[in-house]
Amino acid sequence: MDKHVVELEALPLRFSPPDGWRKPDPLFISLHQGEAFADDWMPYPEAPAIPPSWPWWEENGTSWYRFFRERAPLPTRALGNWFSLAALGLFMFAVSPFALPGWYIAVGGVASLVLLALGIRGVIRAMKRQATGPLEPLDAIRAWAQKRRDEYFAQAYAAVRREGPQETSLEAFIAWQEAAWWDENSATAENS
Repeated sequence: MDKHVVELEALPLRFSPPDGWRKPDPLFISLHQGEAFADDWMPYPEAPAIPPSWPWWEENGTSWYRFFRERAPLPTRALGNWFSLAALGLFMFAVSPFALPGWYIAVGGVASLVLLALGIRGVIRAMKRQATGPLEPLDAIRAWAQKRRDEYFAQAYAAVRREGPQETSLEAFIAWQEAAWWDENSATAENS
């Protein structure tokens, strides 16, 4: 089985080339998810001009939501633990005057206030930590694609270097690979 088989329906974004453009290899689409191409970008010499403000990417149905659901931080137990500590402090504060004799009431009250304060502080910090995440969805997708693209080219370039004695720079290899993905034979038909 080929390691680089791409299921386009599983990707968070769908590539939308202008009318008349060739369709690139699915691996190109996979490794360039969310990329903002320059207005004068021409992936192959005969490419028609790009209309201004062309929307290259669109949400890919349920795959968009699945992508973010899979990368969302898991709910942590920390929030529940801190909440329990705060509840214990509140309970101790309410019960200690009735359950403790004499000056132990003050010790119980101080201990309960400390637990309550620590618990509330912990709840606030845990909620802030959970709230931090990618603010812009396309930035998260671009970072994910860039990481995968870097890994792919590093592995593919190393494999090419092992197979042949030719001296090719990484940049030249990347340019060759990108051109091959847009070759006439990489897609069955032009986009229409």
